[in-house]
Amino acid sequence: MAALLVSLLLCVISAAVLLFVKEQIERIFFRWKDVHFLHVMNVLIAGGIVATSYYMFSDIGVHLSKMTWTKQFLYVYAGAIELFLPMYILGCWFVRKRKEREKKYTPSKDKKVLYINEKYLARRRDDYHSKTS
Repeated sequence: MAALLVSLLLCVISAAVLLFVKEQIERIFFRWKDVHFLHVMNVLIAGGIVATSYYMFSDIGVHLSKMTWTKQFLYVYAGAIELFLPMYILGCWFVRKRKEREKKYTPSKDKKVLYINEKYLARRRDDYHSKTS
């Protein structure tokens, strides 16, 4: 039971960290374009992390010389991905909502004119304290 709780905690932490890393990679290399391949890689990496932690903290015997070890680990890995995927999807939804809320501009349909987002201006007006007025 402790292995499952540790894996669940590690699942939540790795989802947040991997989404932050994905956002930074998109910002640096892809100019804020959404790259779906990074989502797939994040899920596979986090599944490996969670499966390894569950395998280490539970009392599953590890026999490296036997073929059954890889089969057992693949079952744990599949379960870890099933555990991680809903949390990752929920985290992606929160990140996307935050991005939409913090957008400064909205492009027109022909993408030639940028409209300033009123919610962004309203939030900035509250923070703005001019020394001249």
